[in-house]
Amino acid sequence: MRFIETKKLNDYIASVGDPLAKDLSDDFSGQIGAIETVSIQDFSIDHDKSFLREVSSVLNVIVSILYHPHISNKREEVIIRIEQARQVDREAFASTIKDTKLWKQHDLKMIPEEIYYHQNIDELRIYENRFIGFLVNMIDRELAKFSAFYLSRLPTLTALGTELDSRQIGDVIMEIDRLRRKTQFIKNTHFYKEVTKGKPIEGKIKPTNILLKDRLYRFCFKFYRSFARYEDMASAKRDLRLYYTVLLLKELDRRGFAPVAARGEEQFAFANADFRLALAQGEGETLELAVECFGMKTPAARHILGFHVETERPIQEAKQTFGKDFESAELLSLWELYYADAGMLSGDRADTEEELIRRWLASKISKTPTDRSIYKKYCPICKSRGIDEADGIYTCPACSSRYVFDESGEEATVWFRKIRKWGIS
Repeated sequence: MRFIETKKLNDYIASVGDPLAKDLSDDFSGQIGAIETVSIQDFSIDHDKSFLREVSSVLNVIVSILYHPHISNKREEVIIRIEQARQVDREAFASTIKDTKLWKQHDLKMIPEEIYYHQNIDELRIYENRFIGFLVNMIDRELAKFSAFYLSRLPTLTALGTELDSRQIGDVIMEIDRLRRKTQFIKNTHFYKEVTKGKPIEGKIKPTNILLKDRLYRFCFKFYRSFARYEDMASAKRDLRLYYTVLLLKELDRRGFAPVAARGEEQFAFANADFRLALAQGEGETLELAVECFGMKTPAARHILGFHVETERPIQEAKQTFGKDFESAELLSLWELYYADAGMLSGDRADTEEELIRRWLASKISKTPTDRSIYKKYCPICKSRGIDEADGIYTCPACSSRYVFDESGEEATVWFRKIRKWGIS
């Protein structure tokens, strides 16, 4: 997630809290309807431009620091040849007299060839300058996220010949490129190379006197404190889960679900005329969903939904997150839905957050009348032949969709336990 998204998300969750922490049994529709929703996606491009202006200002200040950095002056005792010494203080002279190894005999005289010497060294790699290097790296990573995001939104030519108009997106990309060139310039300086040597700064930055009182360093530190809203990715995942929980509860209300008594270890349960859902907050900031279809004799279908806040390796993350036996496993970001089970990956960047959660839920609770004879042989999702059946559950080996037939009435009904296609709303 980009900083501008995490900041808006943090502000939203701070205002609404955890919806599942409330007693929803009384007036479910009223309570859920009273929770205001916002689209993080629609958090205007103007805010992105404002943030990039802040980054530009910070980078300009950092360039000023490069030319006039704070340094630490330390005194060091060394041994040098006598002709290299400009002047010798009393302490160094006394040390030289005591060290017989430095003296050589010339005719009848003993003369030192080397002497102790105190030199003053300007130390650039102080904590505050290491913080500046740390901040440059942080900004560079964030600009890379911005670049990847806006390039993905840049219009390209389609089969329908859509007009290629980048509008404001093109301007933002050009500004990002300019800022990334500036960070590269900073990274090529002696200052940056020196202060980033060795082990990088870890943990929370300490507010030292220089960071609080020096005008230039204070400007950078103030930006960092607003920037580092999410120092722990688990916090971002938690807030993203709460955000989508609000949208999920609103979607359940739209579909006629209401709270019902939980069973055993269930945390929350909801039901409408066709389905009973058990919703739980799982480990690793996940949501677990168990779905029962009334009239079907098969056991509940169990699903897990994780939340993706980074921009790379979502499938690898999902495989680490979902270690349990679930019917389906997905990862949801602000922009995409990733199918993590069976090594599948799918997404549609045109969907809003409400559409993403709606399609995720719909792929678990779709039920419709059907012709059971043909769909026991051909997949109703991808039309593939060779459907596998076990204990009344039909599985398509091609797309991994799973479904069950209710054959108790004259007309068969099919419940899709898992759908691997986007055309469900």
